Amino acid sequence: MMTTDTARRTELLYRFEGTLGELYPIGVFDDGIRFHNQFDGRITDGPFAGGRIFGLDRFTLRPDGVGVIVAPEVVEAGDTRLALDVRGYVVPPEHVPFPGLEAVASPGFVFPDVAFRITGAATMQTADPRYAQLNRTVAVIEGEVNMASGALSVEARVADLR
Repeated sequence: MMTTDTARRTELLYRFEGTLGELYPIGVFDDGIRFHNQFDGRITDGPFAGGRIFGLDRFTLRPDGVGVIVAPEVVEAGDTRLALDVRGYVVPPEHVPFPGLEAVASPGFVFPDVAFRITGAATMQTADPRYAQLNRTVAVIEGEVNMASGALSVEARVADLR
């Protein structure tokens, strides 16, 4: 089995600051509460600095308090567009007890005003030949979101899979 140290072989794709839109509950299912929400942000660092990143997240909050992200996203920077297919997790801080799905589903529930960790990965597609290499790699996503305030801060690094 071949092992690589991906953490040392990464390149910043983007860092952005944004806002999570209102969480729209779809309902409670066997695997948790499903929400839809939009997000929008400005890219502050990386080759797309000054650009916009936005998308619609399908977010499921599991019975253990961990959120599952399924998010088609778009980076728009000048005449370059990059589509991302993000999958990941939103993990609450250890010191924050999970109130249970019934409490979260009740009208008037407010998430605690703390940062939740975001960890994930994304595949990408672009028609811009300057960034064609992104069509065959993976980005590692890390950041945090405050579910109460909507503050969102995320960094994506492209894994060098050579």
